[in-house]
Amino acid sequence: MMSTLLLSCVLALCPADGQAAQAPPATAASIVVTPSAAVVEFDMRRLKGPLVRQLAWSPDQTELYLQTYEANRDASVRNTFHYVIPVAGGAPRQVDTPPSWAVAYFQWKSGQASPDDPSWKIDVTSERKIQSATATPMGGDLARGGVDTGGGISAEAVAGVAAQSGNVNIYSMVLSGEVVGYWENHPIVPGLTFGWAPKGVGFIAFADKSGQLAVMDRGGKVRRIDSTKAVTLPAWSVDGTRLAYLEKTARTTYALIVATIAR
Repeated sequence: MMSTLLLSCVLALCPADGQAAQAPPATAASIVVTPSAAVVEFDMRRLKGPLVRQLAWSPDQTELYLQTYEANRDASVRNTFHYVIPVAGGAPRQVDTPPSWAVAYFQWKSGQASPDDPSWKIDVTSERKIQSATATPMGGDLARGGVDTGGGISAEAVAGVAAQSGNVNIYSMVLSGEVVGYWENHPIVPGLTFGWAPKGVGFIAFADKSGQLAVMDRGGKVRRIDSTKAVTLPAWSVDGTRLAYLEKTARTTYALIVATIAR
């Protein structure tokens, strides 16, 4: 007969419903992110709206939604424009409104807390400094005093905000000790610099202050993807096996990359 000790060990490994015990959650140390060649490369001058704002996956994972926009001088949104891009490759196709799946996706992708754990939450801090500044969101070309107009905010918007005050308003988004968003003289755009993984995956992807893609696990461990730069709008596929993002390749040009995820 099976000993009591052995029986207890078997029961510990096999739940009462007879299913095998689940493997421990993956960590940033074990995750492998493999970027692909660009799905498509596009020039913002050929699209309506010079600035990017949202990226979302369709439920069947065959399409991506891209939102672009025009900004007012105070950095608020003047107009938004909507595009659908085949994941298999192809030029962005303009549509009149965001698909319903894109709206639902972006709600959890850009939320303040993890879909898995409401306590794993991004802290938002603000401070005001007196200095001369023309800066923008973390990872954008205007960040920390640049002057390019092809990133996540327009030079006109920065100038409009800066002209209103000699103060620099700084907003930081911090998660588990890592800065996942940094903004100067510009309101935070949720999901522009980060993207939660879908429920059950337990990760977040973000662009660090250098613009490099990084993945963090629930324990706060981070894996940075060395081959990446100038990243914005990281977005996980709904099954957690792929990660799409935009990578800036020239002043007004982006490449859409889809990386595979092994956990």
